[in-house]
Amino acid sequence: MASYRTIIDQRGFTLIELMVVVVIISVVVSIGVVSLGSSEQATLRSQERSVKALLLYVRDQAAFNQQLYLLEVDANGLSAYRLRHNRWQADDSIKPLKWDEALNVDWAIGSFQTQDGLLNQTGQDVDGREGWLFWPSGEVMPGEIRFTPIQEGLRRQGGVGNQSSGLRWNELLQFKALDEEK
Repeated sequence: MASYRTIIDQRGFTLIELMVVVVIISVVVSIGVVSLGSSEQATLRSQERSVKALLLYVRDQAAFNQQLYLLEVDANGLSAYRLRHNRWQADDSIKPLKWDEALNVDWAIGSFQTQDGLLNQTGQDVDGREGWLFWPSGEVMPGEIRFTPIQEGLRRQGGVGNQSSGLRWNELLQFKALDEEK
């Protein structure tokens, strides 16, 4: 009976119990830190997939409708227009793509080689819209889009460099990841 009583009177945690709790907490914290880094990469890949899907869809619409399309690019995202009666009109059937707020976006608009020479070297049409043209033949104006995560805290402290990612495409809308070129 005496041994039973000493077990009941015992209070507090043993050293082994405390060590187990510390190990569990450290594992949970390390998993959280690793998942934060992959969240940034997931955001980059998701934005890439969305842009790629939109480019393919606009190309298909241009070929299907046999009309010239423009995918306008600006600081907010991408918007689709089609040429009707010699004017660019927003295509309501194509939902605009907004840039993710956690990313900086840069783009470059290429030139398109025709039989008569280069066309639209600046990527701007008469209305001042900047973007990529899509012809009914299925050809597109080449270009690229690069995404860089916004890491204000790390930049201020002189921390690690930004990882970036993006897409480059040619006249036939064949894609190449920009991070493959490094």
